[in-house]
Amino acid sequence: MATIIDRSPWAVSARNREDLYREFPYNRKSEAEAYAATLGDEGIKAAVKRLANQFQVQSRRKGAAPFCLTVDTLAEAKQLKLNLEAEQSRSVFRDYGAAFRHTVADLIGRYVEEVVPQHKGAEFERYRLNRILRVEFWVDKKVGELVTEDLQDFINDRLTEVAPATVDRELDVIRQVLNWAGDVWKIAAPEDPFKGLKRPKYFNERDRRLKVREEDAILAAARADENPYIEPAIIIALQTAMRRGEILGLTREHIDFEERGAFLPTTKNGRSRKVPLTQVAMDVLRSLFQPNDPRLFPITPNALKLAWSRRVLPKAGIADLHFHDLRHEATSRLAESGQYTLLDLQAITGHRDMRMLQRYAHLCTRKLAEKMDIALPKPTRVYMHRGRQRFVGMHRSAEETAACETSTKAALAEVIAAGGNVILFPERRR
Repeated sequence: MATIIDRSPWAVSARNREDLYREFPYNRKSEAEAYAATLGDEGIKAAVKRLANQFQVQSRRKGAAPFCLTVDTLAEAKQLKLNLEAEQSRSVFRDYGAAFRHTVADLIGRYVEEVVPQHKGAEFERYRLNRILRVEFWVDKKVGELVTEDLQDFINDRLTEVAPATVDRELDVIRQVLNWAGDVWKIAAPEDPFKGLKRPKYFNERDRRLKVREEDAILAAARADENPYIEPAIIIALQTAMRRGEILGLTREHIDFEERGAFLPTTKNGRSRKVPLTQVAMDVLRSLFQPNDPRLFPITPNALKLAWSRRVLPKAGIADLHFHDLRHEATSRLAESGQYTLLDLQAITGHRDMRMLQRYAHLCTRKLAEKMDIALPKPTRVYMHRGRQRFVGMHRSAEETAACETSTKAALAEVIAAGGNVILFPERRR
């Protein structure tokens, strides 16, 4: 059971005499009253008032470390008491005191050393966290003192420097650190600083397409680049729709020329997959085989990034084109060919979520419609709507048109023979 103890001090004040103001500890009320009486003897009217700025929450439970924490307001104390009692009711106890013994910088530094090396994107994650350690002031705060306002100010400041998507990724990394600290190291703040946080809103879906002239210029610039692996990397991206990391991770043992596939043991979504290879892709990969190096692209992601953005694109005279746009371009070309459904594209690109492929749905419409013509039963060529003849499919042959007219006349004769009324409309011009 958690308890709240009011440890707010006693204050003695005299009107218009700030020099006589004094505070006394919560357990020395008698001294505060004596001081006020002394001022009264001197003809100075003094007031004794208790401040409401120190509330201590205590909790003792068998098998768990004693908990004791002082907060500034009664509302904070009551919320903390509810949190402690809720955890005790679930037979769980979290030592929130640990959050006031460690700074945010301590957690980030430990996370960088112990956890980040296990991640695929360790290089970029380490870069983001080290920048936060160098620049942000709130990392020196105790974990329990970090509040939503600190992160909201961080968002507002960073939005003046970088794009909203970058800020959102940095928030994700901070969130990962705090979650790991709370779940694994059991160091968590009483109040989640991400609660109520207004994250930046953005729409970063790209629809940049590669023109024929641009493709020729890029390949020519890559062919002349000092790095001999840039041109084959671009060709593989356009031929297979593979991601940059997947291309750079290709090895000889993962290429099967008989089955015309490249096996990817690890991908962005954590699953392995086999990518079909075109004849052009196989020719390029064959040329990259080296006797002493199993890797087909012995370069780092940063080397490819710098070559692409600082040398190839400027020399080709092209702006606003990311290397990842080549994956989108390859997928769009496959969809435009009309030979693939969304399921076929999913098998090639490796998207786990079909919603990621919905942007290509309009490119597959023609092929899907043709397959629907085959799969669904064909309705009658002629039907009546609001008393008039309607035709299904205006692309009929002459034989089909004659057959339709004959069947229509026969139907009208049956109606007349049965005594029905028939309203004839003039024939529409074609």
